[in-house]
Formats: sequence, structure tokens, C-alpha cells
Amino acid sequence: MKLVEGQLINRRYRLDQRLAQGGMGEVWKGYDIELQRPVAIKALRADVSADASQLRRLRAEAHNSANLAHPNIAALFDYYEHDGIGFLIMEFVDSQSLADVYRAEGAIPPTRLLPILIQTARGLYVAHSHGVIHRDVKPANIMVSSTGEVKITDFGVSYSTNQAQITQDGMVVGTAQYISPEQAQGEQATPQSDIYALGVVAYEGLCGHRPFTGATAVDIAAAHVNDPVPSLPENLDWQLREFVMTMLAKDPLDRPKDALVVSSTLAKIERRLLDQEAPEPISQTLAVKPVRRIMSKPYKPLTLLSARDWAQRQSSQPSAAQPVVAQPNIAEPAIAQPDIAQPVIAQPNIAQPAVAVSEQPIAHDEASNQSDAESAPYSKPNTPSDFGNLDKSNSNESDNQDAAWLSNVVDDQPALSAVDIAQTAAAYSASIPSVTPIFDVSDDAPSAISGHHEELHIEENVQSPNSDGTEGAAR
Repeated sequence: MKLVEGQLINRRYRLDQRLAQGGMGEVWKGYDIELQRPVAIKALRADVSADASQLRRLRAEAHNSANLAHPNIAALFDYYEHDGIGFLIMEFVDSQSLADVYRAEGAIPPTRLLPILIQTARGLYVAHSHGVIHRDVKPANIMVSSTGEVKITDFGVSYSTNQAQITQDGMVVGTAQYISPEQAQGEQATPQSDIYALGVVAYEGLCGHRPFTGATAVDIAAAHVNDPVPSLPENLDWQLREFVMTMLAKDPLDRPKDALVVSSTLAKIERRLLDQEAPEPISQTLAVKPVRRIMSKPYKPLTLLSARDWAQRQSSQPSAAQPVVAQPNIAEPAIAQPDIAQPVIAQPNIAQPAVAVSEQPIAHDEASNQSDAESAPYSKPNTPSDFGNLDKSNSNESDNQDAAWLSNVVDDQPALSAVDIAQTAAAYSASIPSVTPIFDVSDDAPSAISGHHEELHIEENVQSPNSDGTEGAAR
């Protein structure tokens, strides 16, 4: 069956464009109709006589690639056979190969070549960890994207430790320009064989040419076995030169232990070269004041305070001063106020009657004193007229206190008016917090004494004379 553009493979993959064609197979750019993504389709050539060994090799490539999942290895999506033709459906890498870069640019600066070699070594280490030997590491099988991402492709001649032998004993597998000495001698390939091939790739990228050339592929393979490796240019970093020469050692035991050692060593060299090429800091080339680093305050342990301690601390701290905001000095308009004369009110000049205060107790009827003492406690008068009739016989102790107090008032202020005396008496009444007396001095009304929580009404036993001069009944 001949493959043509637009043909559907397994009713899912459409052939769009032929990318490459070799002696045994061809590679197409296809499209996955179900997942709507571009794919790469590798198939055996239909115009060549069918060979069972070729189909077995394609199956082996599918088996070896299916177990490899790494960002630096092109992924395998599907495998399909029809009419004796096998199809590998793989990840499409829309990038140029490293061989195209070598042809276009020749020698590449180490800082640009080392990232490609590091990623390739990482992908090879994953394959070696799964028991897969690539056996055909060369620039054409290393795809490099515009962002520098690397993909290893074409595991067509790969060998797995858990698969049956396909090649015959003594048969040379690989590309002569990148083949290892043990492979050229027909021995079994090992992970160190891929490391040797990667060393040839690194040598070509640093120098711009391969280490060995010849008229035929056999001459080139023999040179890998017998001829010493030419020295690298002296202008290259000496550690990089020595390590690449170690990768190209004739004895596999003299090469790096595995591809992981290769990637880590090349990464260290790359980091050192980048540090050497980095420009000097701005603070050394220019007289620029360095930026001050802001340091945080040292840690202070949290102190727990009780409510009382917190209140005392708040009361002891001075209040924060409020910021003074400058107010604009705006002159207020002057408003003329009318000159209105206020009327003068004449106060009447009322002469206050003079009250004579006697220090001698006023004579009182003995029976009346006894009845007053039994009926109600002594209450201080609150009017000027009552002040003159002050009864001091209700309580001897109260009489002494009042007499002393009044004498002091009279001595200090000998010329007191009735209003001043009334105000002084009111102040004295206010100084007694337990009782606020209200005294009614009307002749026919009973005296009333009110306290804070209760009101007490007491009837006085006052004897009023009859018209005939005899004492009447008590009211």
C-alpha cells in the first residue's frame, strides 16, 4: 500500500505532509482527528519488499518508547499495523534538529551548547534507567525548539535488556560518525556507548567538525577504535575540555559512570562560565549608593496583663498629642451692631428688718416644751421669721451646738441682714445629708418632717384658750 496525502490511518490519523524518507521507512506530519492535534507518523516503506525483521524492529521501537515518559524524550501515542505495514504515532516536534544548527552556524559557544547537552543527558539517563539503550545518538535525532527545549527522537535501533535479540552477532548498528568503539567492534552496546556518542556530538559543537573522518563508513568506524581523539581548542575552558575527552575514552570503564553524572558535571561547568561572563554589579561600576535594607525589629515576648494592670498602664501613659492643623487666617467681615441702649430697671430699696439674736434661751412654757419633745424632733427653721422664734429647749445637745455655731457667725459677721442669716441657715441645713426638713410654721397646720424614703406627719398637742380664758381641747 502506497501512502498518499489525505489518507486516513486507523480511521483517525490523517497524512498531511511527508517530512523525511529513509531506506526502510518514512516520516509524515499527520493530524489526530479525535484529539485535534498534530502528530508525527513513522511508517515502513510500502514500495520496499516486506521484511519480517523490519516489522519486529518497529514493534520493538514502539515497546521501548512506550515506557519512556520524560520532557526530553518525544512521547509515543499509538501503534497500528495494516497490510503488513506498521505505523508509529508519536509526538510532533515542530523544531529543527541539532544537525541543522551545526550546518547553519558551525561551532557554538559553550554557554549555548551546554544546555542542549545537559537536557540530552537527562533524557538518556531516563532511558537507561528503563533498560533502553538508544544506540544511535546523533545531532539529527536531537530536536531543539526555539526556546531551547530538547527532544530525543528515533528509538528505531534502540535495544532493551528485556527483549529478544534482533540484530545478528557481529552486526554493526548505528551511525559510523558517532558510533562507539565497542559497537564498531560488534560488541553489545551499553549506557556508556550512548555517553560516547554524546561526547562526539559535544566535540562537533565545540570545534565545528567531527573528531574522525574517512572515505568510507568502515574507515571512520576503524578510526574510532584505533586513532586517538584530537585535542580540543585551547581557548575553551580547561574543565570542559577535560570532561569531553573523558566522555570519548576508548575504554567504557574510563568514561563517566552514567548519564546523570554527565548532566550534573556539565551543569556545574555551565554555571561557572555564566558567572564569569556576568557583568560586574552596578555598585562596583557606578558610584551608586546601595539600597538600604530594612530590618525588622527584634522579637519581644508577649506579656499578658490583667484588666487592672492594663487600666493602670493606660492611665499612666500620656495622651497622644493631636496634630495641629493650620487653619487659614480668614478675616471675618465686620458687622456693625446698632447701639441700642439697654433700659435701666430701678430696684426698690426695701429695708430688711433687723433681727435680734439673743444668746439667752427664750422662756417657754414647761408643758409646751414637754409636748414638743414628745411629739417631734427638733427641726431647724428655714425662714427669717422662724429663725427668731427658734425653740432651743427641744434638745440640750442641739441647743449647745446651735448656740456655738450662731455665736461664731455673729462674732465673725456682726452686721448681718435677715437675708444673710437665712442663707446661712439654709447652708447649715444642706450640710446635714441624712434629713432634708420641710417645716411648716402656719398656726393651724401641723408640722411635717420628710426624710429620704418616708414622710412622717405628726400632730402637735397645742392648747388653745377658749373665749372664756380656759384652755380648750387639744387639736
